Amino acid sequence: MVEERQRRLNNLEKDIDSIFTRAAVHVGLSDSAFDILYALEAYGDGCSQKDLCERCWMGKQTINSSIKRLCEQGILEKTAGPGRTTTINLTATGRALVAEKVRPVIEAETAAMHAFSPAELAQALDLLERYRNALANALAEKGLV
Repeated sequence: MVEERQRRLNNLEKDIDSIFTRAAVHVGLSDSAFDILYALEAYGDGCSQKDLCERCWMGKQTINSSIKRLCEQGILEKTAGPGRTTTINLTATGRALVAEKVRPVIEAETAAMHAFSPAELAQALDLLERYRNALANALAEKGLV
């Protein structure tokens, strides 16, 4: 049986994810397109597809399909990188789209974080990081990851 605190944490995680999904839909983007554009805004152009998989928590096929669609729409372009690496970059159209549709969401997220004092935010992040590490260790101990 799942205890109440677990249900609460799981519900909060899902609620936060749902908020971003609703924001993506509101600005006319799919979840995957929004996540890719958010990652490129957060980390900068020149991410590899592997980097985007890690930063967006999406599988290789989903990232590949989304990038292909965004390239076809003139929002992204692929550039050959070192070796077999391909980097993903925003086009001028993509940069304008990010400014119009993604940055306002990031700004709202930043404003929401200002509801906490710097010390509270640092503590919340430290606690979430500790939880993440404890969960990863517990799963590893059971041979589940």
